[in-house]
Amino acid sequence: MYKEIIKPALILFLICIVLTAALAYVNHITKPIIEENQRLEEQETLIRVFAEADRFSKEIEADQLRENGFVVPDGVQKLYEAEKDGNLTGYVVVVSTKGYGGDMNILVGIDINQSITGVVITSHNETPGLGDKVTNPDFTDQFKGEIPKKVFSVVQRQASDDNEIEAVASATKSSRAVTDGVADAVAMVRSVIGGD
Repeated sequence: MYKEIIKPALILFLICIVLTAALAYVNHITKPIIEENQRLEEQETLIRVFAEADRFSKEIEADQLRENGFVVPDGVQKLYEAEKDGNLTGYVVVVSTKGYGGDMNILVGIDINQSITGVVITSHNETPGLGDKVTNPDFTDQFKGEIPKKVFSVVQRQASDDNEIEAVASATKSSRAVTDGVADAVAMVRSVIGGD
């Protein structure tokens, strides 16, 4: 009777060990490849907002920035330094903000002359056909260029001042969320470079 119970249990145990070893081996072989692919994907995304850079630093988390004495707005998640030919040319800030449909993650590129080089919304849950229009270049390109002295302001008409951002029709909350995220990124970079 014990033989009938022990033998199948032992066989099952050996099969589990062999499969576990095989999975560990496959993980060991594929882990560096997966990490490299993730790094390349991350670099491609960063280049979308800071095309002039040829290299980006390793991410600097918000907590580490605080530890280094910088003022870090609540929405800032992390920061990357952008380099060209080994020289610092600017920063890419990863920001999270609340839109109409929930969290929005935004990348904002800002050069050392305090000009916005690009804004890309990397994830969101905004209403299709309305709020998701904030991902279109027609909206995000409004931020590009020199950062205005005054705080960004969302308007529901054609923008007439350099700090005004024309809201997407019927998506004012989504428009404000992106604008708030960009403002957080600007404040972060100003803290790092010591600007106003």
